[in-house]
Amino acid sequence: TYAEYTVPGLADHYLRLMSGFNQEWGRNTYFSGQANSLITPLVTDLNATTGTQQTWGSKSARSLRGVFYRLNYSYKDRYLLEANGRYDGTSRFPEDDRFGFFPSVSVGWRISNESFMASTSDWLDNLKLRASYGTLGNQVILFDNGSQNYYPSIATMGIGSSPYMMSAGGRIPYVSPAGLVSPSLTWETVVTKNIGLDVMILNQRLDFSFDMYQRDTQDMLMDVDFPSLLGTDAPQTNAADLRTTGWEISATWRDRIGQDWMYSIQLALSDNKSEITEYDNPTGAISEYYIGQEIGEIWGYETVGIFQTPEEVAQHADQSRLGANWREGDIKYADLNGDGIIDSGSGTLDDPGDRKIIGYNRDRYAFGINPDVQYKNFTLSLFFQGRLKRDYLPPNGNWNAFYPFNAGHIEKLYLTDTSSPENPDAYFAAPHISTNTKKNIHPQSRYVQDASYIRLKNITLSYWLPDNVANSVGMSRAQVYVSGMNLWEATGMHAPLDPEQTQSVTQEYYFDRVYTLGVKVTF
Repeated sequence: TYAEYTVPGLADHYLRLMSGFNQEWGRNTYFSGQANSLITPLVTDLNATTGTQQTWGSKSARSLRGVFYRLNYSYKDRYLLEANGRYDGTSRFPEDDRFGFFPSVSVGWRISNESFMASTSDWLDNLKLRASYGTLGNQVILFDNGSQNYYPSIATMGIGSSPYMMSAGGRIPYVSPAGLVSPSLTWETVVTKNIGLDVMILNQRLDFSFDMYQRDTQDMLMDVDFPSLLGTDAPQTNAADLRTTGWEISATWRDRIGQDWMYSIQLALSDNKSEITEYDNPTGAISEYYIGQEIGEIWGYETVGIFQTPEEVAQHADQSRLGANWREGDIKYADLNGDGIIDSGSGTLDDPGDRKIIGYNRDRYAFGINPDVQYKNFTLSLFFQGRLKRDYLPPNGNWNAFYPFNAGHIEKLYLTDTSSPENPDAYFAAPHISTNTKKNIHPQSRYVQDASYIRLKNITLSYWLPDNVANSVGMSRAQVYVSGMNLWEATGMHAPLDPEQTQSVTQEYYFDRVYTLGVKVTF
């Protein structure tokens, strides 16, 4: 519930107040059963089974209570102020740490409305400077499977049954010990600072906006790793701080040519990067977060090339830590630390062995381009999307289709791009019958992909029937259109990878090209 009030009779001033209260409560109930021996396949019901039956079930509940407010103020539509705030409490955290206050404030200055800007009114439509500071709270902690943890501050014990103990074919119930919890678990806080500029000129033909921001995620809710000596999993805790800095630009130009032509083009470009500013990693393990880490770092070996002769293999550094039976046609890794052995060292920042940062798996300079042309009743619209920079290293797990002979099928590129005596400088190493199938596809610089791209996401050509024609057959308006999606793209990625489908490289179908012919009618 909430209430809102606008103060009347303030002349040059405008003041509006809003406040409210909200309360949420939710409950989840889960039940399932299993039996493996059907009496007849024609009746698929638990009652039509024999033998051992199993059941599972769970219940969970969570609640949230809070108050909130908003204040809006302006003076002569030149000086603008908005203040917001929330005071929330959640059932997920210990009693002493359940509540958090999350305020925000934003200000604006319409410079174009000032008297000293009067001489610019014939070409300057709007000039506005903006700034904001705000905080948001996050209470959600996820398990590894993506489900929410509703009781992160309560030590819970697991139960189950074991078929492995001597019990004459039955199952013995057991209770597992409770895990650890953090005594100071509390809200994750996101603090955002923003400054922006809005400009509109030439009778609203050019509209330009620029924003620059910094976002600090403090007390991040996450899993941490403790030494195995602990004997159990580490508790979820407020373990890290993250800083993201970025900027966004958008611009629109719209104009007419004569009476029949009208066109516009919209451009958008943005960039950001994130860095860990606080994390407890005393050993400097690169398998965990560490202070100064840029999110998206890819660690791997530097590739020198492919061995061409047995003599080259014999003269190179010892690669036995990465595999056995090295020969011509195999990958040649660089000995970065000069110790004559290619390995991963102790896996720390002080001793990464022969690994280094070989790329950044993070979108940079994302952009969109949207041109639009109208001539009388015809309209042609296009939308291009892409990014100017991103590195991507395909995973080398089993059944990933990028690496030759690592999946259950054969791509043409496996035959044409694989090293052989006739093609010694191919992109991929030579195939070998060997139990060590991963030695040539360790994370390495050779296979880091340039995942920048531009794609024509949509193109639409439409035609509006003249009103007199549509009205003559009982319609208010009628439009005929033809459109296409994903009709063209350009990217630096090696086949068969798609720059927008990098969650897995086991897929058999990539972005489809879709064609549509349609009619829109209004009666």
